[in-house]
Amino acid sequence: MQKKKKPIDPELKQLLAELEDIVQRLGYKLRYEKGDFEGGYCLLKESRLFVINSKNEIERRISIISRNLKEIGIDSIFIKPNVREVIERESARAKLTDEEIPEESDERSDEEGDPE
Repeated sequence: MQKKKKPIDPELKQLLAELEDIVQRLGYKLRYEKGDFEGGYCLLKESRLFVINSKNEIERRISIISRNLKEIGIDSIFIKPNVREVIERESARAKLTDEEIPEESDERSDEEGDPE
């Protein structure tokens, strides 16, 4: 029994195509590969490369490409405002999930040592 693919939202498909175009304009090659990884960008010898897991859903692909574009820098090229907004939003979301929440014991020791 073969698994049915869910229909892809045309707006998401268009957004992904625009992000892929930005990757290429910045001088990176984009590849979709199978494997045990999420995806990201790297420098391989003389090549600048984005590798995205081909098993990721389109929303996940958009998120990964957006976060990595923000990390390498997008200020030097024109990007449509709605696409730039997605890149900014995904980057901010990634920062929120990457931040470590301080442990309670650390907070208490700071409060005890503070004479205020």
